[in-house]
This record gives sequence, structure tokens and C-alpha cells, in this order.
Amino acid sequence: MPEQTPAPTPARSLYGFFMYVFSNTMLVIYLIWAFIPDHYLHYLNIYYYPVKYWSIAVPIQCLVALTLFVFLIYPSLTMILTLNIDSQNTIRDPFSHYSNKTIKNNYKIDNFCTCVDEKKCLKSNYTSIPKDYNENTVPELHDLNISYVCKKIYVIKEDNFKD
Repeated sequence: MPEQTPAPTPARSLYGFFMYVFSNTMLVIYLIWAFIPDHYLHYLNIYYYPVKYWSIAVPIQCLVALTLFVFLIYPSLTMILTLNIDSQNTIRDPFSHYSNKTIKNNYKIDNFCTCVDEKKCLKSNYTSIPKDYNENTVPELHDLNISYVCKKIYVIKEDNFKD
């Protein structure tokens, strides 16, 4: 069984081309039906087609259905799938990553160079000190402990209550 990948394959390219041609053909047929007067279609011996009313009604009904989905159904599904406010999983789940230590960045510069011309490479001229690494690097991403967040947000400062 082949590996599932989103990369283009010959079969997908054929499906894509067919869908492109089919959708453009359907658009042209729709526009001809919607805008060409009936007597021109009768002149071409085309008599069996829907009433012109449906050329406006169907797109409007599709837009109404889309609007209902976006503003009613989708938010309702989201509310149904949301956990209760007192659930422990709203704070911590199996994918939480907490860090209790200060992250030390001990990065080393490799001798590997990606320059096209090594004679023009300036990597050997670059020098830095470990202080630069600690100040100019982004720490590892982690979740904050809820007690730490509450202490930072809801801390009561005694200075606020002095007269």
C-alpha cells in the first residue's frame, strides 16, 4: 500500500484537471442558462431547462445554508465539544509541558557551512560570547502552571489599601 502523502501524483493531477474542466464547463452552462433569453434557447431547440427563477433561488439558498452553518451550527458544535468549566482537562491535559527550571542555552556553532563559495564565507570571522547566547535566544516553549498565573494576575498588593 503506498504511503499517504499530499504530494501530487499522476492520479491526483488527472482528478484535479477533470474537476477544473468540469467546474468551468458547469459555470459556462449556468451563465448561459441564467443570462440568455428564452427565445434564443428555443431557436437552438433547447426547451427543457429549469425556470429562470432557480438561477437566483439556488445560489441564495446555498448562501443562507452557509450562513446558518457559520453562525449557528458550527458554534453550537463547538459549545457541545467544549469541556465543563470545572473539568481538570481545561487546565492540564496529556499534552501539557511544564517547566520548573530556568532553561540554559548551551548552543555551539558547528563547523558546517552552507555558503556556496567557502572563500567568501564569513563564519570563521564571527565570534561571540556565551552571554550573547543567553540574551538573544528564545526559551523553550512550555505551559505555565495555573497557580503561577493566578499569583501573577490576582496578587493583592498592600499598597492599594493604604489611606
